[in-house]
Amino acid sequence: MKRRLRFIIIAFSISFAIMAILSLFSLKEFDTLISYSNQVDHSQKVISQLYKLEGEIKDIDKTERGYMLTHDTIYLNSMYRHMDSLYPIADRIKLLVKDNASQKESIILVKTFLAERISYIRNNVSYLDSAHSMVPSSFYYDGREAMKKCMQRLRGMQAEEDKLLAERADSKKLYEQITADTLKYLLIIFSVITIAIFILMVRELKKRISYQRQLQVKVVDLQRSHTELEQIAYAASHDLQEPLRKIQVFSNRLVYLKKDELDNESKVTMEKVNDAAGRMQELIEDLVNLTSLTKEDTKKETVDLNMVLRNVMSDLDTKIEEKNAVINSKDLPKIKGSLEQLNILFKSLLDNAIKFSKDGLPPEILVFSDLVPGDELTDINKNLAKRRFYRITVSDNGIGFDNKFAYKLFRIFQRLHNQQSQYEGKGIGLAICQRIMTNHEGHILAHGHSEVGATFKLFFPVEE
Repeated sequence: MKRRLRFIIIAFSISFAIMAILSLFSLKEFDTLISYSNQVDHSQKVISQLYKLEGEIKDIDKTERGYMLTHDTIYLNSMYRHMDSLYPIADRIKLLVKDNASQKESIILVKTFLAERISYIRNNVSYLDSAHSMVPSSFYYDGREAMKKCMQRLRGMQAEEDKLLAERADSKKLYEQITADTLKYLLIIFSVITIAIFILMVRELKKRISYQRQLQVKVVDLQRSHTELEQIAYAASHDLQEPLRKIQVFSNRLVYLKKDELDNESKVTMEKVNDAAGRMQELIEDLVNLTSLTKEDTKKETVDLNMVLRNVMSDLDTKIEEKNAVINSKDLPKIKGSLEQLNILFKSLLDNAIKFSKDGLPPEILVFSDLVPGDELTDINKNLAKRRFYRITVSDNGIGFDNKFAYKLFRIFQRLHNQQSQYEGKGIGLAICQRIMTNHEGHILAHGHSEVGATFKLFFPVEE
């Protein structure tokens, strides 16, 4: 599952990288295309202004000759209007070709020739007005020479701009094709990758649906097995308790009826039978309790752990007095849980602390809480480090245990002391504690050192 997910992530990352590279390349080509398009438009503007300037020069020549032939002021006024428009057009051309050194130099020469042309025209007009003659003056011929130079330079500029326009138009066409091809390939690659990822995701979804169905079937089987196990445990506990009670009753009756006939060894044997039956009955009762804790219909409410601790201390009052135990506690939080189960939990932990105390040394038990992240629980689940917990610590100064055997403590019927040990215990109390913590979505950890003491840490999740 993880391998397939990793493969999908890698495939998506590669496809995203390819698409990003192609997109960047496409944007670059598109920018180049825009640049050439602007250059083509620029060349067309320059050519348009050159042709406009050429037309104005030709119109001036026509109106000059018309005035020379007719001396009609209409031609003269028209000629002056055309002359006034020459320099603005030339200035616009100069501004347009400012980045082209050769064209800039040419337009400067054109303006020089225009100045000469205008000067000769004005002199020629003055001559015509004063001489009242139809014969062209030398100013007219000099002006036409200046015009020829100007037209020659203008046509050179037009030829150069036409050449630039052709080059830029070709480049624009080329990059139009490149941009179109890039977009086409980008669309094809994007479509192929999208379809491939979609197919992979559909296959993965189908597998997950299949796994989900299998899991649901297994959950149903597990629930059925769990229900059957509860029924078996309940029936077995009741069926086993009745013979045990009879063993105790009949053994006591036998001792009572034959008390004068039984020797000491027989009495001791009967007492052992009674004790074994009693221990067996307690084990069955603990098994019933453990089985009952696996039910999911546990009612939860807001529980004050300070109150729970006081109730447990009241229940254990006799044992506390017998051992001269000292239990110190600091302010404990309120949590959401089962009051009954939490009473069992704290009672089991305090009972163990009192039970496994050192001879001649009164038990000292400390219970306190703090708010911590789940860093200590990363061995169970790394994601728990991101959550916050109420950590309830229960520590004592008893006989403790070797910490390398801590994993055994919460296993059912696992005892760190043998049956002949002076310390009582059936090896099920801490298994019940772990079950209760699981019911509260919490965790329990144990730490110990031989002859130093034991510490149990309860982690209850904080409701965000």
